[in-house]
Amino acid sequence: MTTLFQSPLLRPIALGIYLLFFAVGLVGALVIPTLSLFLANELNVRPLLVGIPFAGIALASIIYNQSIGYWSDRLADRRPLVSSLCVLGAASCLVFAFSRQYWLVAGVAVVLFSLSMVSFSQLLAYSLDYAERCIPLERIPLYNAVVRAQIAFAWVAGPPAGFLLAAHAGFKVTYCLAAGLFAVVALLVVRFLPRLQAPRPFEETAATKSPTTMAPLSWKPLLLCFCAFSLMWGANNAYLISLPLYLDRELAIGSEWVGWIMGTCALLEVPFMLLSGYLAMRIPVLVMVRFAGIAGLLLYTGVYFSSELWQLFSLQLCNAIFIGVLAGLGVSVIQQLMPGRSGSASALYTNTTHAGALFSSLMVGLVADYWNYQTVFLFNVFLVCLAIAAFAMVRQPAAHPERPA
Repeated sequence: MTTLFQSPLLRPIALGIYLLFFAVGLVGALVIPTLSLFLANELNVRPLLVGIPFAGIALASIIYNQSIGYWSDRLADRRPLVSSLCVLGAASCLVFAFSRQYWLVAGVAVVLFSLSMVSFSQLLAYSLDYAERCIPLERIPLYNAVVRAQIAFAWVAGPPAGFLLAAHAGFKVTYCLAAGLFAVVALLVVRFLPRLQAPRPFEETAATKSPTTMAPLSWKPLLLCFCAFSLMWGANNAYLISLPLYLDRELAIGSEWVGWIMGTCALLEVPFMLLSGYLAMRIPVLVMVRFAGIAGLLLYTGVYFSSELWQLFSLQLCNAIFIGVLAGLGVSVIQQLMPGRSGSASALYTNTTHAGALFSSLMVGLVADYWNYQTVFLFNVFLVCLAIAAFAMVRQPAAHPERPA
């Protein structure tokens, strides 16, 4: 038992990181899936106005993430920053709970809630800092997969709970609960996680120092990966926005079923995340990410042609492979391309989700306004095809230099 807990993946710091990622994931699972339904049904706005706050959140998050991520690499301690961002998240959720003015809700979502979402990338940066200091290089993909699996665990219960609370207790209770969780995370970050030690001396030597600037030849694969990840996450974001309204308005299926569908996917994601992290020690990560893209094609094609609830549930196996591999290994690809720059790498990877959310939110609003929510899934097929083509032009990133024993 003592030997087991000496593993860097099971030390107290790692366990604390897992717990906080679960809590942050639970907040997102309560707010993000229900927000489109909140705007459409509670505030009674048209599809185009549903998409505008999502697009604004994505655009603001890109600006916040990249600027704060670059600046945060110069901080001696990230924990106060993460805690402060979570306090802003709690305040924005309280506005969602008590306000029914569309432009106030949209403004707070774009300005404050998007800023609070930087807490995720900064917590991820803390996690990468821990990995670079304490995790053997060949086990970092497995560690990253375990970290991201906590998000999947949170999404097993979060969406069903969020939709059930919204349906039976109202959005006020749902978003008050989310605000309380944000406050708990803000407290635990500074009380539970320790301050990390400075990098080891060998990381400062000329022979082993990680580059602080990108080599010229690294920009092409980095740009291709950024575009491909953005396209895949954009397809996923369009799916999350459209599915509740597609079931509610076009299939006449109760929106509370969306929570169970998303929870089923999240439950299935966990083994695929962990398996992808384990297999990354033997199979190139880009090969596995391309395979995830094929699963995404099957998912969105299937959803487009589905008309029964059981069909949507069965397609969650493809969704679990798609998201499980993408979320479990995506940050490892960016981390390999940007060694020694945890804040910038985590911010850049997180910004792929925001870039995808930006254009896909506008896409959902326009497509649903001119056609319907079902057509959104057809556009998703096209997005994933472009992503697979982009990944096909990327070679496997070079590994980190070996650490001395």
